[in-house]
Parts: sequence; C-alpha cells; structure tokens
Amino acid sequence: MTDKVKTAVFGKDLRVKFENHKLTATGHKISIVPEGSGYFMPEIGPTTFLDMPIRKKYLFFGAVSYERVYFAEKKGSKCVDFGEGGKVYGPDPDQVKKANMALLAGKIGQDSNRGIPWYIWGILGLNLVSFLLMLQLAGVIR
Repeated sequence: MTDKVKTAVFGKDLRVKFENHKLTATGHKISIVPEGSGYFMPEIGPTTFLDMPIRKKYLFFGAVSYERVYFAEKKGSKCVDFGEGGKVYGPDPDQVKKANMALLAGKIGQDSNRGIPWYIWGILGLNLVSFLLMLQLAGVIR
C-alpha cells in the first residue's frame, strides 16, 4: 500500500476536488486536514474505493490501467461505502465540535464592529457634493 492515495472530496455545492492525500500511520484514515478549524480525516474500509480506468497500457491496445480513488463528503467521518449500496457518511459530531471550537478560539479578542463600510462613505460623499452644488446654485456660496 502506498502512503498517498487519490481522494475525491465533494462538497455541498456539488463540486469535486481530486487530490492526493497521505494515509495516517495506522493506514485506516486519510489525512486531508489533520488539525485546526477544518479538521477532516475520513475513515476508509475494504469497500470504500472505486478503481477508475486511466489509460491503456499501450497506446491503442493492451490492458487498461486502473487507479484507486476514494470518495468522501467534505468533513465526513467516513468515505463513501460502495459495498453497501453507496452509503454516504455525514460529518462526525466530534469533528464538527472540534472544528467549531478552533474557529471560535481564533475569534477571541477580535472586534465585531469593523467600522463604516466603503459604500456608506461613497453615499455620504455624493450627498456632500450634491449639497454643495445646491448651495452654489442658490447663491449662498460663490
């Protein structure tokens, strides 16, 4: 078994990323995001892969070469199990809890009020320019 496997991670927006990821030391989990706010290490089993055809051994003849691909939902606890009729596992509650705690810990001490947005300053500037033009047209300023 190799230390890197091809993994297809699909998200809620139905977009798939094909990437090579390392296996853990025990070899039963794929180390996609091992720590931090996006913690995500799906578990693999004997029926959680598909052998995808990639090319023929020779240009037009010969045996077809296959590559093993594991499919996982983003932040899922396990890979898709093709042996049980395509069972998809959702996020593990412990993984979600760890990811939320890491996300909240990064926001400690940050100011929630970011100030006035740029478009409000733009509207105020346009109002000031139009007010000055009206004063000039009225003859108040020359």
